[in-house]
Amino acid sequence: MSRAVCSQCGEPAVEAEPSSWTPAWGDAPRWSHEDGEPLCPVVGDNGYEPCQPEFLP
Repeated sequence: MSRAVCSQCGEPAVEAEPSSWTPAWGDAPRWSHEDGEPLCPVVGDNGYEPCQPEFLP
């Protein structure tokens, strides 16, 4: 079974919306850190956005 981690900081990631997400920021992402914070930001097409998780064996 693989495990998900934040692709930027390597901390464990869970498939759950962040608890600190504000609707004004757009649709809530599917993944967050274990503490409920969004995954680390990266620059996307529309500015900063949470990164996608990386899956490790």
